[in-house]
Amino acid sequence: MTYELPEPFVWRFCGTCGRKLEQRDDGERDRPYCADCRRFYYRNPLPAACCFVERDDGALLFAERGVEPCKGMWSLPGGFVETGESAEEAAGRELLEETGLRAERMRLLGASAKRGSITEGIIVLGYVAEGWSGDACADSDVASLRFFRKDERPQLAFSVHRDLLALFDAQAG
Repeated sequence: MTYELPEPFVWRFCGTCGRKLEQRDDGERDRPYCADCRRFYYRNPLPAACCFVERDDGALLFAERGVEPCKGMWSLPGGFVETGESAEEAAGRELLEETGLRAERMRLLGASAKRGSITEGIIVLGYVAEGWSGDACADSDVASLRFFRKDERPQLAFSVHRDLLALFDAQAG
């Protein structure tokens, strides 16, 4: 399954006042600028978080995506960090929303940053759920859930998840 990347978003008008933006040097290079609001517009990567949930037998939980991008492919439970929450809180919230599971403790595994499939850049922080409760039930934007042993894992939709999975495996020994 392939997913065509959208064209990069380009700021042309101020998101606050609606004025047409001009190009102005911010001290590093020319960037979109609103003279009325005295504000530069930057194209920064978006923060996201995902969660590793491991059963006692070592199998990891993966979510089959129910929405684009990459509908029908597998990923780790996770999503974008919302304003006002930490990445750890986002990982826990997404885990609960997508799987019905509640993490008891979270341990930061690491980070991966790449060009995203729906953004120009994404930084994903991976967390390991150290203890969890509840019954796994696909919800939110997830079509199904399944625990996979290491030898049967599916190809993951996102390269940042593949990077973090390799880190998880390396730390597991």
